[in-house]
Amino acid sequence: MKPTETLAPDELVYELIDLEHILDAIYDVLHNMEYVKSDGSRNVELDRVAALHRITRSHVARIAHATRHFDVPGAYVPGIGKEQANA
Repeated sequence: MKPTETLAPDELVYELIDLEHILDAIYDVLHNMEYVKSDGSRNVELDRVAALHRITRSHVARIAHATRHFDVPGAYVPGIGKEQANA
């Protein structure tokens, strides 16, 4: 998908699911990294990245869950409200 492409609501669901999968893969990598340096001190930068990732992952999961009702291909026509579509 190109950044300038228009995204239909039903496509949004799948884009968010893909993003969730990417974030899950990043989690797997971060989860298996050493957070303690060789001198015994904490790797503060890695802690920070892991915390930011955790926040991002939870927000994407919440948004993905909230948009699942859009997963109705062809049900949404750009520029037409629900009332007009049902008329």
